[in-house]
Amino acid sequence: MNKRIAMLGGGNMARALVAGLVSAGLETKNIDVLDRNADKCEALRRDFGVNAYEQAGDWLKAADVVVLAVKAQGLAQTIATLKHFLNPEALFISIAAGIRIADIARWLGSQKLVRAMPNTPCLIKAGVVGLFAPATIDANDKTTAYEILSAMGEVIETTSEQQLDLLSTVSGSGPAYVFRFIEALESGVVRRGFDEVAARRMAILTVLGAAKLAAQSTEAPAKLRANVTSKGGTTAEALRVMDERDFMEMMDQAIQAAYNRNQVLADELGKA
Repeated sequence: MNKRIAMLGGGNMARALVAGLVSAGLETKNIDVLDRNADKCEALRRDFGVNAYEQAGDWLKAADVVVLAVKAQGLAQTIATLKHFLNPEALFISIAAGIRIADIARWLGSQKLVRAMPNTPCLIKAGVVGLFAPATIDANDKTTAYEILSAMGEVIETTSEQQLDLLSTVSGSGPAYVFRFIEALESGVVRRGFDEVAARRMAILTVLGAAKLAAQSTEAPAKLRANVTSKGGTTAEALRVMDERDFMEMMDQAIQAAYNRNQVLADELGKA
């Protein structure tokens, strides 16, 4: 890829993207990062050899692609402060959670904008990145966005912002659900006398192995679950308890609650 990429923000997701791009072979001289935190800038320069700046400058105008990687609550102010440094012809990629394209485009004064939603496993290049590119984005720009975001994991393109927001309730928030499940497995056996360190290792590896099996299998998760469940056995008894507590309904309500909150935050943040 022969593009110069600038990132506004040097936090975890920006760092994950830098690591992925460098690993994919993008020349470090073509990666610029802006962050007010001197320690973050120094770490990015030291670890990856990219250009990291604590202050904006004319160097930003050279960017072909600008990744908006600041916290959602500060995005409007960041754009207002830096707008005169930004190349109006650049492609903008927002990874700020929840803020709608119409609002960001209004702040930028540009329609060359896509939204993406990476999740925390992107930190180890095992992420899921949701992508929404509106009709104002041509095929070349969409391909560029796809190639850049692929540096963090698998990109899933959505057909609307609503779908992207829904995706974020699973891929974005989903790691927390999985960590909660690992917590529950660990706690359950520790309470019954299992060593805490061994319990955590067992819980993590169980979830990891099951996820790998599901990823490699052509069978649906429901069929894989049935394959593990012998009639009248221990697994069936455990699943009976989950069914009595309506585990599936609980997760459905959790996803709906996350989506509803996403919409509320989008409305609030878009008022800037």
